[in-house]
Order: sequence, then C-alpha cells, then structure tokens
Amino acid sequence: MGLSWDEALASITLNPAKVFGMDKELGSLEVGKRADVVVWDGDPLELMSAPTAVFIDGQTIPLVSRQTELRDRYLNLDESTLPVGYRR
Repeated sequence: MGLSWDEALASITLNPAKVFGMDKELGSLEVGKRADVVVWDGDPLELMSAPTAVFIDGQTIPLVSRQTELRDRYLNLDESTLPVGYRR
C-alpha cells in the first residue's frame, strides 16, 4: 500500500539525481558530493514537520521571509489599538 519510508525518501533525493544522470555528484550525503541539506524538527515525510535549518552549498540560509515577518507582526495584535471597524 505505497512506498516504504526508505523508498519514499529516495524518491525525493537520490532517484531524481539518477533520472538526470547526476547521481555521482548529487542525491545523497557522501564524501565528495555536493549537497543542499535541510534539517527537520521531525520526520521530513510527515506533514507537521518543519525545517529548522537549511544549508545550500555550505552556506546557512535564513528561514525568515516576508511571509514569516508578516505572520509574526500580526499574530498577536492588541485589538484595543485597532480602528473601531476592525475590532470584534
């Protein structure tokens, strides 16, 4: 009834590299290969997991975006500071 966990992970890592003939340099974490790495707070195949760190070509990539900044800005608004039309 579907793929095993190992097969599912390979389907998004090593197998695409094989399809494009790049599996000698990409697709798995091995000495001498290039790698972009995402560190997850749980199983990367679970919907509720989220990335905690991203590394591209050895450089740490910040996980801040315009969307996360807006989310944080408006997440806990003090409704008393809003115009009357926007209060509940």
